[in-house]
Amino acid sequence: MTPAVSPEDAWTRFAMSVFKVNGLIIRAGEGITNPIGQSSARWQVLGRAYEPTTVAKMAQDIGHARQSVQRIADILAAEGLIAYEDNPTDRRARLVELTPDGAEVLAKIYRRQVEWSLRTMEQLSPTQLAQIADGLEGIARVLESSLDIDGEGNRPSCDGSESLKKKQPKKRRFENG
Repeated sequence: MTPAVSPEDAWTRFAMSVFKVNGLIIRAGEGITNPIGQSSARWQVLGRAYEPTTVAKMAQDIGHARQSVQRIADILAAEGLIAYEDNPTDRRARLVELTPDGAEVLAKIYRRQVEWSLRTMEQLSPTQLAQIADGLEGIARVLESSLDIDGEGNRPSCDGSESLKKKQPKKRRFENG
């Protein structure tokens, strides 16, 4: 018989609380964005395009796969809400920028978000919220450093044993036939 798993350690409680809050924020984001034909995911991309950046940087900032952010960015570009521009520092990674129509949509989203947050903040302490934000930023720094790539494509394993190797493409040997 397998024992029931119910970790009671501080890290698990913290992580589960963050997951719950994240889910609730996304649900709130859907409620904010859906009435104007957008989604929480699209809002995240529009919000990151406020200043020109690459899709890869956006994905890193919001913790999503580059491919999923690329898919959303391509849809937003087709709708004329963002535009791809040449990147003076990297020809392969174009910059994503808001268009005037995108800025208008983002402004509508932010107006709705401010209305929602004012109602929500009636039940929360701004000081306590700022302290929690500071704590989360500190935890993010610790996590980022623990996941830091060692320059050879390796990352630490979760159990502290050896690092997990980045998969290398198989080399093919061509034989004269």
